[in-house]
Amino acid sequence: MLSYPLEEDFVEGRFLERVNRFVIKAKIAGKEAFAYLPNPGRLWELLIKGRKLLLLSRSSSHSSLKYLTFAVKKEDLWVLLHTHYTNRVVSALIKEGNIPELKGYRVLKREPKFNSSRFDLLLESPSGERLFLEVKTCTLFGKRGAMFPDAPSKRATRHLLHLEKLPEGIKGAIFFAVMSPDVDYFLPAYHIDPEFAEVFLKAYKNIRVFAYGFKWSRDFRRVEALKSLKLPIELLKKEFKNSGSYLLVLYLEKEEWIEKFGRSFAPGYYVYVGSAMKNLKQRIARHMRKRKKLKWHIDYFLAKAKLEKAVPILSSKRLECTLARDVSSISEGYIPKFGSSDCSCASHLFYFSRNPLLNENFQELLVYYRIDRLFE
Repeated sequence: MLSYPLEEDFVEGRFLERVNRFVIKAKIAGKEAFAYLPNPGRLWELLIKGRKLLLLSRSSSHSSLKYLTFAVKKEDLWVLLHTHYTNRVVSALIKEGNIPELKGYRVLKREPKFNSSRFDLLLESPSGERLFLEVKTCTLFGKRGAMFPDAPSKRATRHLLHLEKLPEGIKGAIFFAVMSPDVDYFLPAYHIDPEFAEVFLKAYKNIRVFAYGFKWSRDFRRVEALKSLKLPIELLKKEFKNSGSYLLVLYLEKEEWIEKFGRSFAPGYYVYVGSAMKNLKQRIARHMRKRKKLKWHIDYFLAKAKLEKAVPILSSKRLECTLARDVSSISEGYIPKFGSSDCSCASHLFYFSRNPLLNENFQELLVYYRIDRLFE
């Protein structure tokens, strides 16, 4: 377990690829090496090939992984990835009285258990009231807003449910530590984990919710500033509907002839832009089914292609054509009039020679449509 303030010195490296949920490959001192990743999140918009990393040596560890991934650089900002370190820091900030809403609270215990639940901290107020606090590291953010989680998390949902159902006399709270000092707003990631967002909407009145943006020193040995973030619940209620747009990331392993279009399609990746202003979830589920009546252009294409990922963008507004225009601007080409016979768009199907989910521009586009456009 890392201490706070941090005592170790960093090793710098470059991200190459994610091997699995907890292991990455990096280039360190000119050589490729594997490193432990202490963050189970998706981290799509952070783990981009070539990005700078801060790592810690694990030379004394019995693990075959000699490095631990601590932070990644996004533009000019170093983003902390070590979730356990966040817990240590939040505990220290409470002890030091640096979180106004928790001033005077004592940390009684780390990782306390209550029935079948385990939380990060047990606190006691000046009046003797006990508070179970769960700490979440939030690494998904844009220019003005942040969201959690960045991948569906049954564990996070379970924590919310258990915090809400504590017995009388014991309070529950959740603390979102956002790894950006610049954002102003925080929301649950309803595009990504609608179950968490739904439980959050029911629980937030019964538990205490804190969301703070963190500004770190360059060596991560201190928190230089904290910013309390706004929680626009009414905006969440407006936008968190079963409607909006979606992207289908598709893959053709080899060249395929599709009779419906009278043409062949090159191997590679394709992104299809669609929308459903009613029953968005059901529309995406239909695309994912293997057996269905072929109706739309995309149905014929899906009969040949592998569906790699469906990416929903929930919205009260129709964004399909604007989204198609922006995907087109970062793609390597498009299939004329595919899926756009009822609009003026050149196409709604776009070609990428490499997986767009690993493309920095594609990830920036997702962050904009899922987060930043809400706060313009």
